Amino acid sequence: MRPYFLCYLLLFSLSLTTLAYAQDIRYVKVRKPTAEVQFAERFLVDAVTLFIAKLPEQQKLFQIEQVEITDKQLMNFESYLERGFFDVNYFGTSERLEQSFLPIRIPLFAGLLGHRVSIVKEKNLSLLRNADINQLKALPLCQGSIWADSDVLEHNGFSVLRVSHYEFILKMLDAERCVFFPRGIFEGEFELALLKERFADFALVDDPIIYYPFPAYLFVRKDDVELAQALQLGFERALADGSYRTLLEQHPLTQKLFPLEKWQNKRFIYLDNPNLPEKTPLDNPDYWLKLNP
Repeated sequence: MRPYFLCYLLLFSLSLTTLAYAQDIRYVKVRKPTAEVQFAERFLVDAVTLFIAKLPEQQKLFQIEQVEITDKQLMNFESYLERGFFDVNYFGTSERLEQSFLPIRIPLFAGLLGHRVSIVKEKNLSLLRNADINQLKALPLCQGSIWADSDVLEHNGFSVLRVSHYEFILKMLDAERCVFFPRGIFEGEFELALLKERFADFALVDDPIIYYPFPAYLFVRKDDVELAQALQLGFERALADGSYRTLLEQHPLTQKLFPLEKWQNKRFIYLDNPNLPEKTPLDNPDYWLKLNP
């Protein structure tokens, strides 16, 4: 009887261990890419997966859970995060966002989000390519109604039409109610490739490039300190061992930015960002990449 009893104790102990492990697992809900070509959504999943993989063994009880967000749920992504549809998302930062959510203050995309190219109709290419800053300010542009970019551009004297939804921006651009639609330097090309099927006369302007300091951060809910600390640690480790730079160089969203030297002969228009939060780590060179000398 004793061997059977020992076997029972072993099985019981293993079951308790398995139960404890299962209870300790933290599922981190991340927005699932809606399609294979949605590179920005894929980058979020891939970056968070990388950071979690860098955690010490005792903190690896985090698992990614990709959550589908359907068009029937008519909320913006801030609302999705606030209401717990997912646990982490990235946004271009602002004082308002940092008061509403908990930021991981390491710039995603190495701070390159502040470099803006423009989607235009082909007939308007010359308007932007030959424009100086004052001429650009006179041209109506479209941006999201609650995007932090809109505040920055308005502060710098641009004629901003605030639009409630991305799809409406495209329709306004097509109807020439606005002349250009600034996008992040790594967003413009892949977005244009998708839009060409519906808007054959859309084109991309990457000279001049509008620049303002505008880091994108991962954000979690205010009370989710555990996840914020884990992502901070994983991100720092990925920076230190070079794996985050590798992600940037190889990911379909950002790989065409490299080599960075190809941007040095472009014309840059520099703007002020008055809403840049005070705690932005501008003095940490490990966090930022530059496109121009």
